[in-house]
Amino acid sequence: MQNNEKIREPKQKRAIEKKQKIIRASYKLFSEKGYYKTNTAEIAQAAGVSTGIVYSYFEDKKHILVEVIKHYLSLLSEKLNPLLTEPVSKKKLTPLIEEFINISIKSHIMNKEAHNEFLALSLLESEIQTLFDEFENAVLQKFCELLETAGFSKDNMLEKVRIGYSIIEQVSHYYIQEKLPAEELNRIKLLAVNIIVTTLTENNRK
Repeated sequence: MQNNEKIREPKQKRAIEKKQKIIRASYKLFSEKGYYKTNTAEIAQAAGVSTGIVYSYFEDKKHILVEVIKHYLSLLSEKLNPLLTEPVSKKKLTPLIEEFINISIKSHIMNKEAHNEFLALSLLESEIQTLFDEFENAVLQKFCELLETAGFSKDNMLEKVRIGYSIIEQVSHYYIQEKLPAEELNRIKLLAVNIIVTTLTENNRK
């Protein structure tokens, strides 16, 4: 179903809170039931509003999904923000990468159902993939800026950081899959830290 009426952008506090309730209810339902198995009536009921209210703020369920993904990515940003706002030093790079991996693992485990559902949707919906790509690029760019300020070599820096981010994502996926023994997971995490640190500091040793 698609709403043909003009979509309202809430201005007053009560209206903003109502829209946020719809987004949070959708986030929960999409995580638990899946996007395709959730309908707008269920979202309205979970948010405590009428279906008409939902369609006054959103064009259709796809529009809701986009806002839910933005909400999900904002939660990830909040967790990573402390690492991306503190100055980086060469001596503290190893503990920084360790903490980056720990935060990533915790975020994946805490939102396991949401992560799996949204990752699957990103493969089907180009708009969702774009949101994830923009989030990743923003994180990588910020990390590159911190490294440059700390005096790290700029040679292939973005590519190195992107490789490191990919490794962190893969390590996090190992944890949420729960297929490997704890000891092996810890060894993988330690190896990942060493690989990333070595990659980022390669040209700084010359």
